[in-house]
Amino acid sequence: MTRRVVLAASAALMILGLIVLTWGFRDLPIDERPEWMVVQMVVWPVAVLGMVETLRLFRYARHGLTIRVDHWRLLTHGLPALFIVAMPAGAFTTWFGASTIWALLDFPTAKVMAAFWLAVTLWASWEVVV
Repeated sequence: MTRRVVLAASAALMILGLIVLTWGFRDLPIDERPEWMVVQMVVWPVAVLGMVETLRLFRYARHGLTIRVDHWRLLTHGLPALFIVAMPAGAFTTWFGASTIWALLDFPTAKVMAAFWLAVTLWASWEVVV
């Protein structure tokens, strides 16, 4: 039960992190955002976490353990990330207003970070059953 609460709380903290990090980009025009930041935000987390997860799964499978999908993680982390990524630009602003923190989820930075969040969630949702 504690694990489920931690996963749900970490999903909420991930949304808060998306808002906080996007806040720093909100006043920059899209063409003035440094390309290296976008590349690092995309490549680094996906590559490193993907390598870690792949190596972990291969090691466990090599030792004869069974691998299963963590449906609770997919529900608590995957669905919110997918929702943020899939919403059309301006949806959060329309629903909550331009002056709310939720409107920051419409920015491209939040969409990219949510895409990483979804990718990492999909990688990390595979578990080993003893």
